[in-house]
Amino acid sequence: MNPGARRSPWVPIPGATASARDGGSVWPVTAPSTPLASAFIAALDEEHVPAPGLEQLESLLTASVEHARSRWPGIALEPEAFVAFVAERLPPGASVPEVLGATSAIDELYLAFGCLRHHRVALQRFEDTYLREVGAFVSGVDRSPAFVDEVRQLLRERLFAASAGSEPKISEFTGSGALGGWVRVAALRIALNLKRSEARADSAARESVEAALGEDLGPELQHLRSHYREAFTEAVRASLGQLTDRDRTLLRLYHVEALSLEAIAALYRVHLSTVSRWLSRAREQVAEATTQQLCKRLGVGPSSVNSIAALVVGQIDLSLTRLLKTGG
Repeated sequence: MNPGARRSPWVPIPGATASARDGGSVWPVTAPSTPLASAFIAALDEEHVPAPGLEQLESLLTASVEHARSRWPGIALEPEAFVAFVAERLPPGASVPEVLGATSAIDELYLAFGCLRHHRVALQRFEDTYLREVGAFVSGVDRSPAFVDEVRQLLRERLFAASAGSEPKISEFTGSGALGGWVRVAALRIALNLKRSEARADSAARESVEAALGEDLGPELQHLRSHYREAFTEAVRASLGQLTDRDRTLLRLYHVEALSLEAIAALYRVHLSTVSRWLSRAREQVAEATTQQLCKRLGVGPSSVNSIAALVVGQIDLSLTRLLKTGG
């Protein structure tokens, strides 16, 4: 299916009785008694074979919508908008009756369309049917609960949150394969990216701390050179783990996804100053907790806390950017 293809507002239909001539071509006239067929035809692109007659097409589309609604009780979507959504994803040269006869694919497109519209029940059904299986999808990569939760949260963000003027990724589901398999591939891609970036992030964190520790921090802190590597990384990671889900998501959106404060504010439907306050508080919490963790792990005395705090504050943004990519 090809949602991005150039579309023609009209497609010739064999057997259409009402027509108008335009430059020598015969085009069907929209019939008020066939609203679904008319919406479907208007969304077809030029590469498709002609659809069936209006009345037959209307019957097929009506049956498809009714079946999808029975498959997903409580999800009531505008039928005309949904059939246009299906038409936009029709593969070139496909047989329209065969496509509409594949009820499982149409049902899954209906759920995907509901999620795209942020329908509350649709999002919950998607969560219960597919996102709960993320642990099984990524078990070959990492089966730890924290890792699975991180993949699931990233998957939610990528599927349902629009960014940089583009539609959410769920809009890319075409129905050409099972929705469960499509979600599994997306979850695996996220999981593998997290694992691949972990080594790079740890290395970057160590390098940034090494540069900072190269400064003249005083005699009491010189022994940090041989101990900081794992300690600093684990301290930041532990501190991130103490944050709420919302604060971790906010930090990731800002530091990793590079969303602007305005975009995040729009996503959460709050004022820009509220997002700024949330982010500042989350960073401060991570810096304070990291300082405490680092002092505890390295056995540094109270007299060095201020120096450690200065080191952490100076490196915290870089560390957040790197470590959040690994799941925190």
